Amino acid sequence: MKSTVITTSLILSALTSFAQFSIKGKIIDQNNHPVVSATVYLRKKSDGSIQQTNISDSSGFFLFSPRPAHPYQIRVTSTGFEPATVELADVIHRDTTVLIRLVEQGKQLNQVSIYAKGPIIERKTDRVVFNVENSLSANGGDGVDALSKAPGVRINDNGISIAGKNTVKIMVNERLIQLSGIDLINYLKSIPSDNIKRIEIITNPSARYEADGNSGLINIVLKKNLSPGFNGMINTGVILASRYTTGLTAILNYNLKKLHVSSNITSFYSKIGSFSLNDLSDEARLWTQQSESLTKGKGLRGDVRVDYDISSNTVAGLKFAESSSDYTISSNTRGLFYSINELDSGLRSKGKEKLAYMVRNIEFYIEHKLDTSGKKIEFASNYFNYGTADDNLFQSTSYTTRNELLNNYLPVNSNENENIDIFASKIDLILPYKFASLEFGGKISTVKNKNNLNYNTSPAIVDFNNNAFNYTENTQSLYTSAAKDLGKWSIRIGLRIENTQTTGVSTAQVQTQKNSYLQLFPTLYLKHTLNKANTFTFSYGKRINRPDYSLLNPARIYSAINSYEEGNPLLQPSFSHNFELNYNYKDWLSTTVYSNFVTNGFSKLNLWDSERNIQSYVPKNYADSYTVGLSETVTFNKISCWESNNQFNGYFSRAKSNGFITEIPLNQLSGYVSTDNTFILNRKKTLMANATFWYQFPEESNRLITQAYYAADFSLRAMFMERKLTLAVNVSDIFKTSQRSATGVVNGITQFNTQYRDNRRSRFTILYRFGNSKANKAVRETDDTETGRIKQVN
Repeated sequence: MKSTVITTSLILSALTSFAQFSIKGKIIDQNNHPVVSATVYLRKKSDGSIQQTNISDSSGFFLFSPRPAHPYQIRVTSTGFEPATVELADVIHRDTTVLIRLVEQGKQLNQVSIYAKGPIIERKTDRVVFNVENSLSANGGDGVDALSKAPGVRINDNGISIAGKNTVKIMVNERLIQLSGIDLINYLKSIPSDNIKRIEIITNPSARYEADGNSGLINIVLKKNLSPGFNGMINTGVILASRYTTGLTAILNYNLKKLHVSSNITSFYSKIGSFSLNDLSDEARLWTQQSESLTKGKGLRGDVRVDYDISSNTVAGLKFAESSSDYTISSNTRGLFYSINELDSGLRSKGKEKLAYMVRNIEFYIEHKLDTSGKKIEFASNYFNYGTADDNLFQSTSYTTRNELLNNYLPVNSNENENIDIFASKIDLILPYKFASLEFGGKISTVKNKNNLNYNTSPAIVDFNNNAFNYTENTQSLYTSAAKDLGKWSIRIGLRIENTQTTGVSTAQVQTQKNSYLQLFPTLYLKHTLNKANTFTFSYGKRINRPDYSLLNPARIYSAINSYEEGNPLLQPSFSHNFELNYNYKDWLSTTVYSNFVTNGFSKLNLWDSERNIQSYVPKNYADSYTVGLSETVTFNKISCWESNNQFNGYFSRAKSNGFITEIPLNQLSGYVSTDNTFILNRKKTLMANATFWYQFPEESNRLITQAYYAADFSLRAMFMERKLTLAVNVSDIFKTSQRSATGVVNGITQFNTQYRDNRRSRFTILYRFGNSKANKAVRETDDTETGRIKQVN
């Protein structure tokens, strides 16, 4: 888009020509008001390469301290304004002051910019950016819908992962969220996708980020909306599948000059059906089990945030959030046991489980600018409380081949209560010097987990499994990093040290389990800008993957008389080394060669005692593995009414048992392809359509090979009332082909399982925006604990 500069004023100071100098300036609008949080780039005239980046402060000011060796230009972008470019003198040797006045975009253009102002997918030095606000298919839904549209991101029963890589951790505005399993999904569903600006896939995070997550982090960045006055949004809709889900979200913001208040409240009601089939067999026996379940849920989540500008250099904020949800899971399971190819007996179980969740989170932060060059200090503190109450009742009966009653087992009723308290504080110091940009920081976190499991009425097989489990984990972290631009080369190195102490005490265990480990996590980024169109980037990072707390609890939780889940207090964290080499051409073609080496990998394994017909799910450190792959991303946007984003990811993985599994190493060649196409159907760009297709080739997962699965989606969106009202319809998994099936052999036991959870669905949404919607103030989110490891619920 052609930039316009209304007024540019250059005032040269009387410094010597070769002394250290600065380029400072102020950004204003047409009414001479400061433009806050504008992005300012200092670029070379010769090739347009970015030398430094800054953000205008609350007074519209910015500052650069470049070398006096090149002709420069300044590029300014800000939401709601035309981009502007300032051409400086050929070679500047003295302090320079620049006044830049931005021109507001027209109302129509401002609304259209959500689709045209940037590509849907961008490749940065250390991350892939999925611009949700530019994607039609990701809008009109919730955080899970948006995340599932991000390139290569997979969401299934094993968690959230990246195609060709392991499970990743999730952040919101660079804050690691503290939930997993069904509560994580519900939290993400409470975030309207229209409130998400972008999703960043960071496969090699810098030293500033926590080292947890073998394959890195996914950061969800919310839109900045702290504009003067009152504004907000209401979003409601319904999802139709075999059952239905509905919800309502309201976002309200009110801002004065120094005081900024924002709130969010979300409610939902859902019914979700699921089906699973599980077969286990050896040379003489076969156990086949089929389950159907219906999950009914309802919940309410709310938060309020207050930010106050103490001065032009100091900002403080406080946030309180609380949510509660209740679920009822009704299940019917039927199993058949064959011996020597003949039906021996059957087992039926009917269950009803009631789950209640409560989450409370309190955050505080303060940020102070040390000077106008970008030096600042940040402090953040967070308290997090998570509680669950689980009441599970099931009845099992066995019967003969003639369907005659063989045994009517006593009802099994268990009550499990869990409470987790987490406290974390961190401090960061950012020091951009002429010789290098430096960062230093530290963090401490304390975790206390209390879990009580009691079987009230049960057969003798589970009477001894009443258990109280207390777990504490303390982690102390320090990090440092340095970045330097060397002409066409730029380098960033970092080192993070984490010291962790854990203690687990269980009434089911005779001995207290203690663990302590001190680890170093180095990171390296090396970027070469060949010219304006071609860049090469190499990165390396070491990561750790800590077990969820529930995986360490040795208590046995039964779902049927012959089936239980059990934790492992001896479970150790796994470590990974990640390498990437990327080539980027004009942001529309990106090629990445990557490798990932994991040691001491762990997961839940499905084990079977065929003699007693006992099925168990137990986490084990069972394998070392590595993956090498090639990823290709292509964006086509040469036609104004059509944008297409396409990805191919081919990879080879090898998993070698550390002795727990008897089978030979498992090798698997796999791949993932996707295409996402957005079509503008009218001149005003108020009517749009999207068609998406992805295909996952067979791949290895937990010693099993999943069969190929795929899905096609279609969506249509229309905007009315000067784009304040949006109506959208989306159909996901049109052909009902995203069902996952897996087969493999573990310690001589052949396994097959398949699951399907209402993936084919139609979504209808209504969104209405009101009030002042022109953002001019950045939102600062605090960074809290790395614990995304709370109880997994499937």
